[in-house]
Amino acid sequence: MPRKRSNVTKANLSIFAVIVMSIVTLASVFVYRALIARTFNLDTGGTQYYTYHIAMVTESHADPFWKNVWLAAKEEGAKANAEVEWVGHTLTEQFSLSALMEIAIAAQVDGIILQPDGSEEIRLLIARAIESGIPVITVMSDASATGRQGFVGYNSYDLGQIYGAQVRAAMAQTPEEYHAVVLFGNDVSENTQNIVYSSIKETLEGRNVTLDVVTVDNSNVFSAEEAIRELVVSSPFATADANTPPQLGKTYGPDMLICLNATNTICAYQAVVDHNKVGQIQILGYYDSDEILTAIEKRVIQATVAVNANLVGASCVTTLMEYLDLGRTSDFTPVVLQLVTAANLKDYRASIAEVEGLK
Repeated sequence: MPRKRSNVTKANLSIFAVIVMSIVTLASVFVYRALIARTFNLDTGGTQYYTYHIAMVTESHADPFWKNVWLAAKEEGAKANAEVEWVGHTLTEQFSLSALMEIAIAAQVDGIILQPDGSEEIRLLIARAIESGIPVITVMSDASATGRQGFVGYNSYDLGQIYGAQVRAAMAQTPEEYHAVVLFGNDVSENTQNIVYSSIKETLEGRNVTLDVVTVDNSNVFSAEEAIRELVVSSPFATADANTPPQLGKTYGPDMLICLNATNTICAYQAVVDHNKVGQIQILGYYDSDEILTAIEKRVIQATVAVNANLVGASCVTTLMEYLDLGRTSDFTPVVLQLVTAANLKDYRASIAEVEGLK
């Protein structure tokens, strides 16, 4: 009899465990469904009021460049009766790129515009999306070995050549050893940034320059501000080359900061101004927001590489819609890079105003 009671107890515990697991699973389904609905602005029934549903997935939601890419993509999508949702930008919680990609796939969207980070997890998710019948267009960072349908972006080598030429021009003004720091961001694949770095280094070969790399956390503006502020005020600065240790009495603080995204550019500009380093630390920026162009006018930022966010967003949607309609599209859609300095700023602003006036 005692053994019977024990068996009955075990059976009851097993039934109870199954019930608990069922409740947890059901609750998880409802939570995940609610998250998708909240992310994509759907009603509780998941009703969609457009022909195509496109998801845009990026690491950063604070960078002004990506906001303008999304706005341009939405405008272009409206012409084809397609709604472009920027996954996660309305959420108060901060999700990883892979989690945002998971949400887009689970929502069974018609296409995904993705800024990949080069991780194996994202490569696998791209493959899963394609297997599910969801075409993927990569933007600004590529993932060519994943089977993605197209890539919209620039040639990373060309970007490095542009930056390298500007470093050489700055070095011509001083005979001393020069120290430039490239600010990597975690929102762009490491491979893409390494190509830019290698290209810069190639242009500086034979020059008396130390070229270092600092990776900045761009998951939020505050972490980027803190990292760049510490870099601006740091002295001495630890060089990447162990064979050339800092000399006694030599300041190894950076002479130039090379920024590969808009967030780092703006944070560098603010840090240099706040800590009275204007004229001591030069900045090469990325993107052409009003704040960045104003900083060039004030000679705080020496130059910026302008990338037309409106064209990027529109091209992503055009490329994706072409694939949806025809089953094929261009493997690479190039984005033009333009260097903006104080010398050509007036003409550049005039060209922007002319384009805006034609809309």
